[in-house]
Amino acid sequence: MPAASNPARARKTIEPRIGIREQVYAMLRDRIQLGEITFGDRIVDQELAAELNVSRMPVREALLQLKNEGYLEGTARGFILPQFTPEDIANIFEIRLLLEPSAAASACRNATVEGLGRMKQAVSDAERAHRKADVLAYMQANSAFRAAWVDMLDNRQLAQIIDRLRDHAQAVRLATLKEKEFRALSLQHTKEILDAFLRKDVEAVRESIAHNLRESAASYYAKQETLVRSHAAADIRVPRKRA
Repeated sequence: MPAASNPARARKTIEPRIGIREQVYAMLRDRIQLGEITFGDRIVDQELAAELNVSRMPVREALLQLKNEGYLEGTARGFILPQFTPEDIANIFEIRLLLEPSAAASACRNATVEGLGRMKQAVSDAERAHRKADVLAYMQANSAFRAAWVDMLDNRQLAQIIDRLRDHAQAVRLATLKEKEFRALSLQHTKEILDAFLRKDVEAVRESIAHNLRESAASYYAKQETLVRSHAAADIRVPRKRA
């Protein structure tokens, strides 16, 4: 795995009072959510254990837990992010549309000054990251914004399901937020969601979350269509060898 994307970087200290498996699991979940683990990365238990200076077994257990929960796929040479088909992505968005608008409406009813403050800070961070074209920082701010309203849910089981579904849609964020136009659209929708929360307009929150999900799906499919066209054009330009 390239050193720049090594999920063990910047967090090599293991707290002995907390289980090693739990710490490695949480660390890797954070890296997945923030886009620090990408589709080009391969996580090998021995290498990760060496980086963290811990035994291999708890690292292996954490990786297997992530695999069992669908966050990673196992290969003969380590673990990678799952490769979802367009149909998988469509199904994930369908489920998110059923859950997230109502969940956000509930969070709006339970909104706290602290939670709204976290959302406002996340939007400020996202604006700054967008101006600097810092994709990783933007994804971190985007994740913080979402975490702020999800944390205001009373139903913790629902919060966990929503988090898991979003992590499984990592392919969408990695494919779209690198593009300036899609990032700008994402920021616009985030501001609309924040405004609805600040006005305590439950129905506006419900609709803005649903609209954001639909637009996110549309951006992803537009990006995929562009890639297909570029690959097709490249195939046409490559001269065929004579038999």
